[in-house]
Amino acid sequence: MKSTITKELLFQHFSGKTSAMQKQLIDEWAREVANEEVYYQWLEEYENLHPEYEANVSGAIDRYNDFLKQRQRVPTADAPETVVVSIRPNRWIWALAAATVTAIVYFILLPKSDFWRYQTYRTNFGETQTLKLEDGSTVVLNANSLLKVPRWGFGEKSRDVFLAGEAEFSVKHLPGHQKFVVKTGKRFDVEVLGTEFTVFARARGSKVVLNKGKVQLNVSVGNQTRQMLMKPGDLILLDNENHALRKTTVQPEVHAAWKGHRYIFQQTTLQEIIYLLAENYGIQAEATDKELLGQTLSGTFTAKNADELLELIQGVLDLTITRKDNKVLISQTK
Repeated sequence: MKSTITKELLFQHFSGKTSAMQKQLIDEWAREVANEEVYYQWLEEYENLHPEYEANVSGAIDRYNDFLKQRQRVPTADAPETVVVSIRPNRWIWALAAATVTAIVYFILLPKSDFWRYQTYRTNFGETQTLKLEDGSTVVLNANSLLKVPRWGFGEKSRDVFLAGEAEFSVKHLPGHQKFVVKTGKRFDVEVLGTEFTVFARARGSKVVLNKGKVQLNVSVGNQTRQMLMKPGDLILLDNENHALRKTTVQPEVHAAWKGHRYIFQQTTLQEIIYLLAENYGIQAEATDKELLGQTLSGTFTAKNADELLELIQGVLDLTITRKDNKVLISQTK
């Protein structure tokens, strides 16, 4: 089923040109979590190519019904010399009816998604993006990450955003003391009023680093939610079962060094660097010898792209790195 859903088919669906069977296939495909972001991405692309206008659907239906009533009046017995004329509605009437039905079907079939409620920001592999939110807060989104921000009402009563990936937040305190909450798909969220912190929420685990201010971490474990207050310099690591480990870091800004294409390694293993290559650049790397994965790297380096980072690893650790597209093989230099 997945292979049958293409961008072209979805564009036809958005324009109301798919069959009932195709609509059912698209609906089932879009309900799968793995396909959700692709669906929203193509929907946003379609929306940009075909700007929507807000149609008065109910008004159009009422006007169309009035038109039909006027054309279908039956002459009374008292009406002298009444001539009944059969009138064929103009083509624009049928076009209006078809457009109305298409609009209704489109909005019914469209999954009750977050698309219309949230503005979605995405970064590609190797890309970072700085965002200025409506409340004055700043977010720096790391590579291969996603942030959803409410399109309406953000900052009025609440400031809830959704993050998948990694980002640094500089939250502005508002006069109304509205909380800023970073929600994740990892069953934890970060609640603040005004502060600077970094959130990492990826497949292999999560972490929250507090630079300044104060935050509360709400972590769900099983059926219970644990609240953890953080102070500047705190680093909380979470595994995929949300078991938390609290540490202290003297330089919390190190964990957001990626903003300037910098990598600050502190006894960082080759295995950790392989994770980084996959998360930030979409590169799948493997070592010919598992013992190589334990080699460590320390120091501050600058690498603007994946090739520069691979060259750095190869030179410092004296390894041989062979790359073909997005596949990398790491071996001991002979």
